[in-house]
Amino acid sequence: MDDAETLVQLRRLALLVAQGVPPEEVFAAVCKEIWRHFGGSTARLFRYELDGTVTLLANEGTTGPHVRVGERWEGYPPAGLTASVQRTGKIGRINDFRELPGGQKYADEGLISAVGMPIHANGRLWGMIAVGSSEGRLPDDTEARMAAFTELCAIAVANAQSRAELVSSRARLVAAADEARRQIERDLHDGAQQRLVALALRLRSVTDADGAAEVAADLMTVIDELRELSRGIHPAVLSDSGLRPALRALARRSPLPVEIDVRLDARLPSAVEIGVYYVVSEVLTNAVKHANATVVLVEVSVGEDVLELCVRDDGVGGADPSRGSGLVGLTDRIAALGGTIEVASPPGGGTTITCRVPV
Repeated sequence: MDDAETLVQLRRLALLVAQGVPPEEVFAAVCKEIWRHFGGSTARLFRYELDGTVTLLANEGTTGPHVRVGERWEGYPPAGLTASVQRTGKIGRINDFRELPGGQKYADEGLISAVGMPIHANGRLWGMIAVGSSEGRLPDDTEARMAAFTELCAIAVANAQSRAELVSSRARLVAAADEARRQIERDLHDGAQQRLVALALRLRSVTDADGAAEVAADLMTVIDELRELSRGIHPAVLSDSGLRPALRALARRSPLPVEIDVRLDARLPSAVEIGVYYVVSEVLTNAVKHANATVVLVEVSVGEDVLELCVRDDGVGGADPSRGSGLVGLTDRIAALGGTIEVASPPGGGTTITCRVPV
């Protein structure tokens, strides 16, 4: 295939991304273009998830009972393409599935050989593009031919994913802000407002000093409630003293033992301090509720204009970033600051959340 046809294929992909079509359509189009470009029997696009699982995003060509687009890719051989590319982040090749332990199901669908190209996006291994042949060993130059083309296809894949995540993130942030406002309204209406109305009615009937003292005591309780509510909106210690004292205050209030190690020479931008504070607050809440941990370690440092936050617990692990609003909300908050977040939570191995935010 000549360079002109290659450019035509890449323009088609770029146009889909620019039109903002759903990522699933872009994934399918990428797979189809790769299948056309290399003339193989099969082309497949995979994504490596943060929890270590693999998802089959698109398939073109041969198929079988194990080929379920949009679902987890399971039961693949430890020495096969999926596992080797995931493990090494490098190109993989299988010359004969019939000789690969666990490779018979691929041979049954008609595949003999295959090559897998890693897709790197945003500094991590994002997925893999695989091309398979039912006519024998793929040519020795397949890897070299795939490299440049798949790199450009990977850009389209990453852009489509980023666009979709941005749209979803914005929607979630708006929804979260709306819900927070509604919660504050409920807290004020059901708590302080009701008590103030009751106090106003009692004041009308107060006739002696004892009655006035009781009203004053109740008024102080209302003031304490309002202070607690305002602390949840924005802690005063964060504005007045900065991140280190604010995180230490969080640690003191936590039911779990929390070790704080904050290495900062100066105050950070307000948005960054607020973002880090609420990330730590949410992670501590999750650790108390779900992790069955005995201790949490919080580390904050700044180097080369990037703040790094690391929160570790020694709990049960198994946290899934794709499930539940907590971790998704943290991802949105850090993304809004132009940062990244990584979650490592192997079952039985505790949970480590690492955030990097430009400052």
